[in-house]
Amino acid sequence: MKKVCVCLILVVVAIGWNVQIASALPPFNKEWVAKYNPGDKNAKYSEAKCNVCHEGASKKMKNEYGKVVGKYLSKAKYNEIKEDESAAKKYILEGLQKAEAEKNAAGKPYGELLKGGNLPGGA
Repeated sequence: MKKVCVCLILVVVAIGWNVQIASALPPFNKEWVAKYNPGDKNAKYSEAKCNVCHEGASKKMKNEYGKVVGKYLSKAKYNEIKEDESAAKKYILEGLQKAEAEKNAAGKPYGELLKGGNLPGGA
């Protein structure tokens, strides 16, 4: 019985190490802030922090803007290229640029909302 319990605990620990919890990455946030809120000039953006893209108690929950950004930026793709800093930065900035062109439920492009200083996810 002891062996079964020890094996079960080891399996749970091994699974826990391999589970990827969130898709948001510090480099995504860093590039977003550098592009849209350099010097923390927009208090709305500074206060919202992660809630620019996320909502709710879990970081897996994304607002409408976060879902659009998620179409163009993935943790898996980033992990493939992260060793090449310039390629990783280019990947992130291109993804953000593509998300700007998309429209929210009200029909306004996210880029227009961002240029107006508004939170793109409606938070």
